[in-house]
Amino acid sequence: MSAAEARLAGGFVRQHARPLLGSLLLHALVFGVVAFAAWFSVVPRVTPPATIEAYIAQRPAPRTAGPPAQVAVPATPAAPAAEPASEPPVVARRQDDTAASDAAAATAREAGEQRARERAAAEARRTAETAFRERETAEARRQAASREQAALARRAADEKRKAAVTAEAQRRARVEEELKVQLQREQATRQDTAQRTAREADLARQLGAEEHRLGAENAGLLGRYVAELRARIERAWNRPPTARSGLRCIVNVTQVPGGTVTDVHVGDCNGDAAVRQSIVLAVFRASPLPAPPDPSLFERNLTLVFAPDA
Repeated sequence: MSAAEARLAGGFVRQHARPLLGSLLLHALVFGVVAFAAWFSVVPRVTPPATIEAYIAQRPAPRTAGPPAQVAVPATPAAPAAEPASEPPVVARRQDDTAASDAAAATAREAGEQRARERAAAEARRTAETAFRERETAEARRQAASREQAALARRAADEKRKAAVTAEAQRRARVEEELKVQLQREQATRQDTAQRTAREADLARQLGAEEHRLGAENAGLLGRYVAELRARIERAWNRPPTARSGLRCIVNVTQVPGGTVTDVHVGDCNGDAAVRQSIVLAVFRASPLPAPPDPSLFERNLTLVFAPDA
């Protein structure tokens, strides 16, 4: 037998020690009852001797040599004397009948006692079997209750473990959500800071450019740049016949870096349509426009006053 089988057998014996002990005691009790019944059935019985009935016959009086004595005869007739030859068979028959009756009674008594012993043994077996079945039933119920309790304990443990896992998952989800919100806030804060820094830097650049532009304007660079633009456009203009003296028109020009004109629109103007069209063509012919003397004076959208007679 291996060590694993020995441990398994030892565990089985420890688990079922009480049922096994009860079974051994029950078998010992049944064996004792059967052995006692067998022994009682083979023990020889002492039969008391049969009663012997006997009758003593009256012996006749002895005869004498002299003359017979005068005997007074009673008036009542004497009972006839029993015949000696017939008495012994009667006594023997009575003795035989009595012995046979005693033997039959003893046999009946032994048979009754034997039946009583058998009934007692059967009753003892039934009692032992009933007790054994009751113990087995109780043990089965106990084991079923133990298994049910173990199953309930396992289910409770599983539910507790599942609840703990769910609670842990919920806690982690809350922590992750809080971290996510905090990270978003930090990112938003950093973005706000970056945007604010960028706005501040842009504003500083704009202020610097504006200050530089103002400086350039104050230095007369802007007036000179505007004059160059007007002169360039007027040189490219072909005066139509309908243009009258004192012409004055507001011209809106869109350019890109490098001076290339992308759009021209004539606003207020005291000229007709031919004059307006001639001004638009003159601006496109003057493209690219001259660069400003200072880069800070560059404007994508220019507003010029076209007055060739001024």
